[in-house]
Amino acid sequence: MSIFKRIFKVGEAKANQIVDGLEKPELMLEQAIKDKSKQIKEAKQAVMSVIATERQTRALLLKEQNEKGNWEGKAQQALKAGNEELAVKALNRSTEHESKATNLETTWKAQKASVDQLKIEIVKMEDELSEFKRNKDFIIAQSKTAEVKKQIYEAKANMASDRSADDLMARMKAKAERATFEADAAQEMALDSGDSLENEFDKLGTTSASADVSAKLEAMKKQLNAGS
Repeated sequence: MSIFKRIFKVGEAKANQIVDGLEKPELMLEQAIKDKSKQIKEAKQAVMSVIATERQTRALLLKEQNEKGNWEGKAQQALKAGNEELAVKALNRSTEHESKATNLETTWKAQKASVDQLKIEIVKMEDELSEFKRNKDFIIAQSKTAEVKKQIYEAKANMASDRSADDLMARMKAKAERATFEADAAQEMALDSGDSLENEFDKLGTTSASADVSAKLEAMKKQLNAGS
């Protein structure tokens, strides 16, 4: 059994295993269909030749049967005319044609049986070709589905083993956080910039001393005044 015949005899579970071994399933299956079509065409031509021979044999058979009947009629005609010798000769000729017809009938029946069997085989081959065509798209689809699944799982495996993308994302996140901190620092420095003296008076105006500190300050002033 050829690989193409095995392909179309297996079930769905084994289809992928066989197709995996084919380099290009589409081309291989198309070639299988072309080969099968060619076989059927050649077989039909052979059967046509056998049919022609069968028809020829049948024509010869009918001719011998007709000749047998004709000579029997001539024998009867000779007897009616009172010529028995001629009647015997006619019957001998009729017997010869009868013998040939018997042999031809045996040959013709054998040929007819062969033709009928060959026609059945042609029908089987055409049914197989139809099955090839029906299953071709299914097998190609199965092959492509398996290939896509393989590519997906290989991509997942590569992503799992290659952490470079994750490392890059982590570095970019850290860099973004650093840039945020630097922006906050720049904003803080911008708020602290300006006229330093004005800043001191602003701070002085906003400074409020406690009552205890104010009392101590007044005491220090009085001591300074007394000493002078």
